[in-house]
Amino acid sequence: METALESGKSTLAITMDIERFYHRVSPRFLLRPSFLSSIGLTLTRQERQFTERLLTAMATWYEATPDFQIRPEGAVPVGLSASKIIANVLLTEFDRAIVEKLAPVYYGRYVDDIFLVFNADGADLGAQRVTGRIATALAPIVKVKKNDGGPDSLTLHLPYAKDSELIFAGSKQKIFALSSAHGADLVHHIRDQIRQQSSEYRLLPAVPSSGIAMASRALLATPNAALQADALRKADVVSVRRLGFSLLLGDIETYAADLRPSSWRSIRDEFYGLVTRHIVTPTGFFEFFGYIPRVFGLMLSCGDIKEAKDLITEVSAIGALLVETTTLGEPGRKTAFELCLQQYASAMLQAGLQAATIRSVRLTPGYLGVLRKLKTLSSTLRVPSSVESLQVLVMQVLLADWGRRPYKEYWFQDQHTDEKGPKVPREMEVRRQLRLGAIRRFRLNATDLKIPHWPGLAFPTRPLRIDEIGLVAPAVLSDHSLFRNVIGFLRGAEVASRQRLGFAPNEDLPISYFFAGGRPRDRVRIAVTSRETTQEQWTAAAKNKHDRSARRYVAFNGLINRILKEPMRPDYIVMPELSVPLRWALRAARKLATNGVSLLTGVEYHRDRATKKLRNDCLVSLTTFWPGYASSVVTLQPKFEPAHGERLELKKLLGKSNMLYKPIGLHAKPTVYGHRGFFFSVLICSDLTNISHRTELRGKIDALFALEWNPDTKTFASLVESAANDLHAFVIQANNRKYGDSRIRSPASQDYARDVVQVKGGVSDYYVLGEIDYHDLRAEQRRRTKKPQFKPVPIGYVMSKYRK
Repeated sequence: METALESGKSTLAITMDIERFYHRVSPRFLLRPSFLSSIGLTLTRQERQFTERLLTAMATWYEATPDFQIRPEGAVPVGLSASKIIANVLLTEFDRAIVEKLAPVYYGRYVDDIFLVFNADGADLGAQRVTGRIATALAPIVKVKKNDGGPDSLTLHLPYAKDSELIFAGSKQKIFALSSAHGADLVHHIRDQIRQQSSEYRLLPAVPSSGIAMASRALLATPNAALQADALRKADVVSVRRLGFSLLLGDIETYAADLRPSSWRSIRDEFYGLVTRHIVTPTGFFEFFGYIPRVFGLMLSCGDIKEAKDLITEVSAIGALLVETTTLGEPGRKTAFELCLQQYASAMLQAGLQAATIRSVRLTPGYLGVLRKLKTLSSTLRVPSSVESLQVLVMQVLLADWGRRPYKEYWFQDQHTDEKGPKVPREMEVRRQLRLGAIRRFRLNATDLKIPHWPGLAFPTRPLRIDEIGLVAPAVLSDHSLFRNVIGFLRGAEVASRQRLGFAPNEDLPISYFFAGGRPRDRVRIAVTSRETTQEQWTAAAKNKHDRSARRYVAFNGLINRILKEPMRPDYIVMPELSVPLRWALRAARKLATNGVSLLTGVEYHRDRATKKLRNDCLVSLTTFWPGYASSVVTLQPKFEPAHGERLELKKLLGKSNMLYKPIGLHAKPTVYGHRGFFFSVLICSDLTNISHRTELRGKIDALFALEWNPDTKTFASLVESAANDLHAFVIQANNRKYGDSRIRSPASQDYARDVVQVKGGVSDYYVLGEIDYHDLRAEQRRRTKKPQFKPVPIGYVMSKYRK
């Protein structure tokens, strides 16, 4: 669009979508010879059988819906993954006609949402002339349909889908005539809005503290005129508002997953008030149908029983109001609206059962009472008759991986006995497709977990991610082929890359090597954070009562989000020892990985699964495209030995000696990480004082990361400065903000260049970006130059083969 406008051309930008698309698409076209020949596809016998069974299942489902009486030709279910594919391929012929006959400047389609841009001519005056031009160009598959008193619609007639009713409703079409600098200004504005909304997905959740600010962010209190520019990409203003509320609700749900309910009560109250004012309204009853049950589930997952009951009352009152004041109360429509209320009740019951799978939720008579109240919406709703039957049903939902809590999380954390599960199918081919033998081998060879409920892993709604696999089964990080196979077992996907990911087999060496390949960077940019963790938070973590307050969560997410908004985004973020709850660190690592940023952070004390001892770990999350998409590999590197003061404080606090986990195997020696050609190691606070660690690392690393909780800044300043020279490497130190002296130290020849960055003090958490050029460092280590940037290598320095 920009290119056309800058060249002086006038353009027409059109958005339109198909009316009730999924409800009017008959999937039977999939097996018709006319469709298959149009896309040049020949099905095998197995593919045809599979498709026939899928169509039979859809037809069986559709016959049980009210729409079947009105339109028996068929439809596709909303929410089914296959429906998106079916709906997309249906419009193949339409896509081809647009590109070949209209020659658009731009054409984009997401399912039935169309965005079309083509050059305007002098005859394009008014909507009817434009739709007529489109119909003429795309004839005979597109025709104009006149609407009395309204804009013309366009009907789509595909030769292989005559039983589908495809209408681009005139009322939903938006046509923008763009020309000269004014059009370019609008395009720039649209780009800014796209970037602003896409940033919502790139960042960690940040929920405003007041209902007014929430409404503003969700666009619920924004005038329609302010939304029109964004609606150029959307069907209408309603869609824009739904998107805004969806993003806000998603952040609220993340808060519920990461925080204790008592720590953010005031925020929830503001959110519930927003829902009452803007969502549970006569228009919101229909526009936000997909979100109101989610709010109900949120309430129950947080223990807000009264608010959940109030929501049912409000929805019921809106339903009664609609019956009294609109045509929905007329005899011909009342039955259909009762089915709508039944659907509402079923969706809210489902949300209530899913919420009950959360670990903190207690199934009490009060909880059951909320679900029974749903019968005020639909008297035909089937609700468990007792708390015991409710518990059975909730466990079934959890084991099927349909709950708010993923089954995999229950398997890792709370499944203490073997699950029998349903009988395994007899047919070997079925067993092979379900990967049951592979799942059994994974459990036995790589984990100490109990026998899982096999359907929860064979048919997961949230399969294990790459980062989770390495944490649940650390053994896969030492066995390259096992890791690849496990991804196939648990995710049903193959890894295309031939590169190694994880630990290299080097048991005889005094160090461990961990490789995560990728394209090397010319310079490495590091965000050195200065975060405070208080003594009270340290004590709480040691007692397994972590400070997961909203205030701390907001501060942590805000720091990460500020870094992600940097125009010069870092490659690594480093945080101090014992500075972040593990759950928060894992969520941040996943979000950062999608943005191409790695994370090195000390995580608060947590219990080792096997020994039950406290672990003081550094979470190492390294970005990788190894599985074929942006992801990260995560490992927890434990501290070798507690500091003297740490040992004494833990004994005093817990009344026991030797409470800190002692690493074994590959983690019992320093690890060198080779990440995209950059080699570094991590030492946690007092581990830096062990001279043998530094000796083993010399020549093998470009940088050393030291994560600290250290009040003795002067002693460690000398250690860091000497380590930079002895190791002839950059040293990145991240210390608790309470004590300060976080820095990047370089073995530079000039004194002013030795501290690349250095920070201390402050009343809030912050960060500073620094760059290191490890290629120049290596070049001087290989051969001395006339004007060196760095000090000479120390006597006896031997450069690793990986760094030459």
